[in-house]
Amino acid sequence: MIRVLVIDDDEIAREAMCNVLVRAGFVVSELATPIGATSVIKRDGITVVALDINMPTINGDKLAKLLRENAHLSNLGIVLVSGCDVEQLSAIGEKVGADGIVSKSKLHVALAPAIERAVAARAAKAGATSSVTTLSAPPPASSRRPR
Repeated sequence: MIRVLVIDDDEIAREAMCNVLVRAGFVVSELATPIGATSVIKRDGITVVALDINMPTINGDKLAKLLRENAHLSNLGIVLVSGCDVEQLSAIGEKVGADGIVSKSKLHVALAPAIERAVAARAAKAGATSSVTTLSAPPPASSRRPR
């Protein structure tokens, strides 16, 4: 089950995002401010965060960067949402390591697929990391053959 945390200070935009995601079958939590986001992510078992870039307390790109730097949240998907120019949004997303971007003008058609792609991207990265770890780790002592 995919659990999404929507963070946007604009109540109308936040409600629109939540409605789109609930209709698409996601379990949705919401915050009007980034403050307390980490607690909600941990408490609710959030899979992906969809966050607005322009917010008064802390910008979404700064929060995304902080989330990416948190080792305990390495599998968290991040989708940036904004009404700004798509090229600018894309550059910001790349800079902070977001898994996707969505223009607010395209919420109804683009948000749910962006969330699904973010989940797939995080799963692929987790799989690549675990297979690399498995390949590079020495065999357990019990499976080693004496020389």
